[in-house]
Amino acid sequence: MLRVTKLLMRSQEQCSLPSSPATICRSCNSRAIGNGYCERHQNTKQVRSRLFDRYRADDPVRALYRCKRWRSVRLAVLRRDILCQMCGHQAATEADHILSARLVLDEFGVNAFYDPDRLQGLCHGCHSRTAAVEVSWCGKRGTKLVDVGDGRNTTVVGGQPGSGKTTYVERFKAPNDLTWDYDVVMADITGLPLHQFLPGAIGSVLAHRDAWIEATKYSTNHCWLIVRSPEAAVVSMMRDAGATVIVMDTPGDECARRLQHRRVEETMQSLQ
Repeated sequence: MLRVTKLLMRSQEQCSLPSSPATICRSCNSRAIGNGYCERHQNTKQVRSRLFDRYRADDPVRALYRCKRWRSVRLAVLRRDILCQMCGHQAATEADHILSARLVLDEFGVNAFYDPDRLQGLCHGCHSRTAAVEVSWCGKRGTKLVDVGDGRNTTVVGGQPGSGKTTYVERFKAPNDLTWDYDVVMADITGLPLHQFLPGAIGSVLAHRDAWIEATKYSTNHCWLIVRSPEAAVVSMMRDAGATVIVMDTPGDECARRLQHRRVEETMQSLQ
């Protein structure tokens, strides 16, 4: 009887399930033994890291930063922008391309890459956040922000170009109020006329918007956020945080008429 009991106990131990499920290797279907990889692919992570470092070293865009001309331009920007142009209270330590460096190079050439007017001084923290947002700002939400703080000191004005957003804000804002305008920022960083846009620059513009919202989160001044899409995820976040949201529902044909009239005026002024 004792022998039968021991055999039953041994059989139960051999058939017992493991305390936790096995992890599958990220590179194959074998069981992982550590770091998410099986024994055969243990060095995959290190190999990928070495390949990425080699890519960065051979990247022609990054090569433009490793020259005397860039060091001279960077120094000029940091002398011009003593404080971070995003947060406004930290010392600027990084010369950042307002528009994505690769887009500047592709659209405007090497001389524009080294143009100080296309650069801004940022502190290390703001530069890291802006770069991260600029590289992968989109996703499904169109923003990387998760907390916009107390939005009761912010008014969001949305509407299509020519709907009167900027005119409305200029009418009601106080002298010390802070304003961020999608169309103005797009024109500033691309050099294009107002209400024209460069598709590849949208990520840079929205990264600038998110950085501005983050920087003004604790501002005591009233903030005006002028956007094109009232349905954007960041607008919903601001509304939930207590911000006032105003939608300019001007008819489309009237917006087109205003824009055409504005272009004619600008053309006449340029000819004078």
